[in-house]
Amino acid sequence: MELCSQLAYSRSLWPGKGYFYYVDNNGAKKALATDKTYLRSGKSSFTEAFSSNYAMKNTSVHDLATSNIQYIEECYVPPFVNEINCQFSLRIKANSTCPDVCNELNIKTILCQLSDLYADNGGYKELAYRYAKNVLMGNWLWKNQDCRGYSITIHLSDGELLTIKDAHKLDWNASWKEDDSDTLTQLTDFIANALADKSKYGYMDITACLAVGGGDEVIPSQEFIQDKKSKYPNRQFSKMKFNDQTDTVAFHSQKIGAALQLIDDWWLDDVSDKRLRVNEYGSDRSDVVARRHPTLANDFYTLIQRSEEWIDSLQRNHQITDEVHFIMAVLVKGGLFNKTT
Repeated sequence: MELCSQLAYSRSLWPGKGYFYYVDNNGAKKALATDKTYLRSGKSSFTEAFSSNYAMKNTSVHDLATSNIQYIEECYVPPFVNEINCQFSLRIKANSTCPDVCNELNIKTILCQLSDLYADNGGYKELAYRYAKNVLMGNWLWKNQDCRGYSITIHLSDGELLTIKDAHKLDWNASWKEDDSDTLTQLTDFIANALADKSKYGYMDITACLAVGGGDEVIPSQEFIQDKKSKYPNRQFSKMKFNDQTDTVAFHSQKIGAALQLIDDWWLDDVSDKRLRVNEYGSDRSDVVARRHPTLANDFYTLIQRSEEWIDSLQRNHQITDEVHFIMAVLVKGGLFNKTT
């Protein structure tokens, strides 16, 4: 199967923006505000003293001892506050079951058949299991996971309430306690049904309660500053208007989505401990390498061309290969998959 000139899938996971707050002694929810700070930062970069070929620049011993002044935003837990919360919503729609845009009917038929067989053989349950783990482990908190402990509470659109009390103790590869494992199963089933069935739209509100100390640093999303003006901080955080119209720090929805998509450990023949964010070329940002480079024949565009082969295999063996899991994970992520000339 060759890709057509117009092919697009809408994403199936729609996380909202994550916002931080705390509850005061009167039970009122309060925003986590930012401080604006001037810092004296010592010169430390390679280019301060060297050219790209390691030739030393003409600097004096005094030049490298001076400081650069930086104006930044910071966020800290207020004094005497022992808990903060971070909350976001997640919508789930079965958009990977069929292309949103496809200008060739035979290709659309093949892709829809692949997703139908994937659903019939329980494939969405495997994806849902991985998304659910990332939600319950609080991986979407990123560096804020390094606190004194946290719990996760989830309100599902079917009325169920799920809770993980010691989410910071959970490990991806280790076995979970019975109660936590039951919660994982329940959330997995909810997500899998919403991913596979267009009539079962899923919605949930997810809250992490973090045990902290007054003065602990909070690390939300950082805004990209294109025009750095002296009267504004060089580092600014993402914010949302809180209920009293004050700003509270926040995560971008894309940052939360990136954490939920950390499920690709299918890129190695052996079991890998390194899960990548789902990406067509297996982008490994920490090692700055494409784990699914086309020369390895395991990238999305190479694998999806073999859709008819995967369909035949599913019909005969009812076994889902790692390649098919990866293809469907990319389609759940959504995107434009056109073949351009």
